[in-house]
Order: sequence, then structure tokens, then C-alpha cells
Amino acid sequence: MTYHLQFLRDDGSPACFFMTQCFSDEQAKGIARSVLDVQFSGVEILRGDQLIHQELKSGKLN
Repeated sequence: MTYHLQFLRDDGSPACFFMTQCFSDEQAKGIARSVLDVQFSGVEILRGDQLIHQELKSGKLN
């Protein structure tokens, strides 16, 4: 499945966006967490148009 990873700035605006192929939602979440950097305050993961995960460095949103 194709996933869209969107990394966020402190104000919630997009900082970086890329697509990846993963076998599961959990695998996409693991990739996103490994890429989170001091420059990014959070990440949103979409499968198609559906938001499947959103996380801030300070804690999990959903």
C-alpha cells in the first residue's frame, strides 16, 4: 500500500512530504517515527485520502 508521510513544523504547517510503500499501517508508523527529526514537531500519515495516524513529538494524538 502507498502511504503519504507529512512532517510538521511547530505551527502545524507542512515541512516535508514523501510517499512510501509499506505492508501495514504499523510499518508506516515505524518509518515515520524513525524519520522524525529535531526540525519536525510531528507527523501525519495518510493512506490514500484517509488520515490513519497523527503524532506530535510530545505525545501521541491518535
